[in-house]
Amino acid sequence: MNRPRLDGVHHYKVPVSDLGESLRWYARVFGAERQAQFDHRSSAGVLYAYVLYVPKLGLLELRYAPRTAKAISGHDPVTYAVPTRADLRAWVGHLDALGVENSGELRGIIGWVLVFRDPDGLAVRLYTREHHAFDEAHADVDSRWLRLSADAEVVDAQP
Repeated sequence: MNRPRLDGVHHYKVPVSDLGESLRWYARVFGAERQAQFDHRSSAGVLYAYVLYVPKLGLLELRYAPRTAKAISGHDPVTYAVPTRADLRAWVGHLDALGVENSGELRGIIGWVLVFRDPDGLAVRLYTREHHAFDEAHADVDSRWLRLSADAEVVDAQP
């Protein structure tokens, strides 16, 4: 079957309750730079989104949507990759130096993971491309950082 082509991700969109606070946080944590020429404004001139450039990720849109931001607080829509476990540990140090609460290094099912939250509580996960053998039994799945959002139900699939 011939499928139409995809060419990667154009940009990521994050709902936020405070554009200024989120801009400062993403700049501090990720080195994001506002691309003011791409700011989004309504036909009445009201600013409702910033577009940022995040090194190695591309464009990130911070969209003013406080109800949506509140509704998905705790959710982790995207997991970003880091090359190695050492890179993940460097992120832990970076976040600690910034005073950003984080999970520290956790053992994932096939690699290592780090979790922290943006100003609206959206979970940001970094996962290593470096991996260990598939190991669900020893993963830190019970960590409060890796649990599903509060309204999710985990179904026990007993035979």
